[in-house]
Amino acid sequence: MVLFLSLGLMTIAILAILVAPLLRRPPSRAPRAAYDLEVYRDQLAEVDRDRARGGLNDEEHAASRREIERRLLAAAGDDANAAPATARPGPAMAVAIAFLVPLAAGGLYLWLGAPGTETQPFASRERPAPATQPAQIEAMVAKLARRLETRPDDLKGWVMLSRSYGVLGRYDDAVAALRRALALKPGDAGLTASLGELRVMAADGMVTPAARANFEAAVAAEPSHPAARFYLGLARVQAGEPKAALDIWLALARDATPDAAWLGTVRDHIAAVAAKLGEDPDKLLAALPVPAPAPAAASPAAGQKDNATLQDDATIRSMVERLAQRLQKQPDDLDGWLKLARSYRVLGQLAKARDAMARAAALAPSDTAILGDFATAIMAAEPKGSPVPDSALSVYRALDALETDNPTTLWNLGLAEAQRGNLETARDYWRRLRDLLPKNSKERTAMDRALDRLAAEAGDG
Repeated sequence: MVLFLSLGLMTIAILAILVAPLLRRPPSRAPRAAYDLEVYRDQLAEVDRDRARGGLNDEEHAASRREIERRLLAAAGDDANAAPATARPGPAMAVAIAFLVPLAAGGLYLWLGAPGTETQPFASRERPAPATQPAQIEAMVAKLARRLETRPDDLKGWVMLSRSYGVLGRYDDAVAALRRALALKPGDAGLTASLGELRVMAADGMVTPAARANFEAAVAAEPSHPAARFYLGLARVQAGEPKAALDIWLALARDATPDAAWLGTVRDHIAAVAAKLGEDPDKLLAALPVPAPAPAAASPAAGQKDNATLQDDATIRSMVERLAQRLQKQPDDLDGWLKLARSYRVLGQLAKARDAMARAAALAPSDTAILGDFATAIMAAEPKGSPVPDSALSVYRALDALETDNPTTLWNLGLAEAQRGNLETARDYWRRLRDLLPKNSKERTAMDRALDRLAAEAGDG
């Protein structure tokens, strides 16, 4: 019992670190570097707590901090060969992480771990190198996938596998696993909304027609489902219908209790959309529930953690600045620009990340992965709820010329043209997207509805 209570408290602490930065940024997918940095920061804080409790002497404490700091610096600045991650984290994704991390980690531990094993002293623990940790996690998930091959009717197993893939950023695999779960429990509102949420993450924060169909189905089955209602509002914003989104979010906030974890996020979205529509955000928010204040930290270790985080941030920023200065002298270093863009995303400097990706895209104008990340970086640097900017539209057009059947590109091109009033052009892009979807599928039906809305708006439907 003590073990699980401790694990629960540690999970809450780690979630606070992971979710808080996402609530302050525009929507995006968190890069691997950001995850590693947060883990190492939490390890630094844990070492400090061990020292405060007397579990480590001064020499052990100093040695442990040096080792973790070395790994943190390596994750921040030395991983030039890591694949570039798409940067679109935001409030919507914070909700997903709050569920995905504890459920996936806890589920995998109970399934594959050894809860009854006695603990080991800190000094005798094996400390694997950071480079082996992702491989170990992948191996655990692969083991779970192999077990499910012999247990195809294991609903909980498929849900666990989907959440595990989601934590790893393997969203297409996560979608496939969750569809297996839904086949075993068709019509379940929670699973259907989770499927839509994964599709949003796979599309870099865009509510695609398939995701929207999932959320609509979830609300039809459970009208009060908060996540599905939130994303339906987000879909309206992305479709250029802010007033409809505001109505959805106002109703959602009115139904919330002050302790709802997502209430603050919804209020922020309401304020942003209301201001864009010329309404008084304060007047609207005054009539809504106010989020309950977060409990004050009860341990002096919290202050130590803040100090350690500040020190780590200063070190990382110094390294990023040195990298930026070096690239001014070596402007043809493609990997350097990609690493700089990733570093800026970790620091939340999205405009600088966009500019660094622009330099990378100029060096690799035919690389669809880099162009896709560039378009995402442009979108991430825009204010929340903004339409697709001209610069991103140009990149998506270039992507379409290089890769004509990319669903994400076609969706964004149609959305951008619709926002500009070019409805026939938008319909052309979305017709191409529809034709890529399987006949009689929910995704194709949702795309047909989107096309019908465009036709009605054009006055010829």
